[in-house]
Amino acid sequence: MLNLTERKSPRSLRHNIDLGELYDQIDSLRNFVSDLASSLGKGAVRRVDRARDYAAETAREAEDVMKDNFAASLLLALGIGVLAGYFLRRSSE
Repeated sequence: MLNLTERKSPRSLRHNIDLGELYDQIDSLRNFVSDLASSLGKGAVRRVDRARDYAAETAREAEDVMKDNFAASLLLALGIGVLAGYFLRRSSE
């Protein structure tokens, strides 16, 4: 533990700081944060693009399956519509 006489006052610390070095460190930190944000942004864009491509491909595949099985798709849609209507009517009573 430092005695009161051993503690450095803020005034004496000011004389030991090289402002040029401090500005260089702040500039270096600013560049590091900028590079980090840029790399995170690029990674996020790549992930979003991959997810969009995957979703589009899945939608195309689903559309192809529905076209190939038109009758089954129509019956399934009709059944889901009837079921949703039943639950909506029942919940409003």
